[in-house]
Amino acid sequence: MRLTVVVPTYNRSDLLGETLRKLLHEQSASADDYEIVVVDDGSTDETPSVVAAVGAPESRLRYCRQENRGPAAARNLGRREAKGKIILFTGDDCIPDRGLIQEHLKAHERSGDVGVVGHVSWHPDLEMTPLMFFLDHGAQFGFTYINDPENVTFWTFYTANCSIQRHWLEEAGGFDEDFRHAAYEDIELAYRMVQRGLRIVYRRAALTYHHHAPSLDRHLARTRLCGRAAVTFWRKHPELKKDLGIIEAARAVTVNSFFEAVTSYAHALGVRDALKGQTPPPEEELGALTSDANLAEAGRAWVREAFGDLDPDRGEMIKIRREMHLMREEFERVTSRRLYRASEWVAKAGWKALRLFGLGREAGPD
Repeated sequence: MRLTVVVPTYNRSDLLGETLRKLLHEQSASADDYEIVVVDDGSTDETPSVVAAVGAPESRLRYCRQENRGPAAARNLGRREAKGKIILFTGDDCIPDRGLIQEHLKAHERSGDVGVVGHVSWHPDLEMTPLMFFLDHGAQFGFTYINDPENVTFWTFYTANCSIQRHWLEEAGGFDEDFRHAAYEDIELAYRMVQRGLRIVYRRAALTYHHHAPSLDRHLARTRLCGRAAVTFWRKHPELKKDLGIIEAARAVTVNSFFEAVTSYAHALGVRDALKGQTPPPEEELGALTSDANLAEAGRAWVREAFGDLDPDRGEMIKIRREMHLMREEFERVTSRRLYRASEWVAKAGWKALRLFGLGREAGPD
C-alpha cells in the first residue's frame, strides 16, 4: 500500500458520497496503490450509511469514528489508522479529479521526500459569484501567488489537497489539536515541518474541485474563526505575529479600511443607479448600514439592501458584469463627447488667433 487518502468529515453526507465514489471507483491510479480512510468527527446525519453504501464490499475504504473534536484530531486519527507510506489529505466537499492520486504519487516519485500541494478549483457546477472570485485570488487559496512551484511557502499547505510522507507527520507530532476548527491547523503543522527541513512543491495537475459555494455570512463567520485561530497560532509561534495579522488587527486603520471600502462601494452603486436612471433608495433602507453592531449580520443586511436582485450571493455574476459593461460604455460615450467638444473649441480658438495675426486669410491675386 503506497498511499492512504484521509478524509475527515462532519455532517456532510450529501457531498461525502460523491467524493468517496470518485476516489474509490474513478481514479486513474491502480487500486492496489491506495486506500481510503474516512474519519467521522461525530456526525449526526447519514454519514455511516453513506460510507457503507459506497464502500461495500470494498476493503480499501475504511471507516472510523470519534466524538466531535475538530478536523485536527480527525486527521491525526486518520494518520494513525493509515497503512500507506504517503498520506494524502482532502476534504469531504472536495470532488477529486480522475488523476488526483496518480499525480500525487508521481510528484513523490520524481521530487523525492517532499510535501506536495495540489490545486483546488471551484466545482464547475457552481455558479461563480464576486465573493468566490475574491476568495480564489488569495483570500482563501493563495495559488496565484506561487512563483516557484518547486519551493512553495508553508502558507499554501492546504489540507483540502496535500500529501506528505507519514514520517514527517510523526516526527512533527501531527496536527496540533488545540486548533478545534478548520483554520490554521494545517498551516501551523506545515510551519513546524518546514522548520525541520521539509520542502514543499506545488503540482497543479493534482486537482480537486471544491463543491461548497460560500455565502457572505459563512465567509465572515469563518474569517472570525480564523482570527481566533491566528491568536492560538501566534501564542505558539510569536515570531509570526506580523504575518498572522495580529498587529494590524489592533490598529484603527483596519476598522477605517472597512468603512472606506463600504463608502467606495456605496458610491459605485450610486453611479450605477444614476446611469440606469434609478431613484435613490428610501432612508429606511440606508439604515441597514448602522442598524446592527454585529459585523456579520450588519454587513449581510447592507449587501442585501444595496444589491437587491443583484445580490452576488445569489449567483448574479453575469448581471453584474453586464452592468459594469454598460457603465463603461456610458463613460466612454460621455468622455468622447467631451473630448470632441474640447478639441472643437481649441480648433476654433486657434483659427481665431491666426486671423488676428493675418495668417488665416486666403491669399489674394497677384
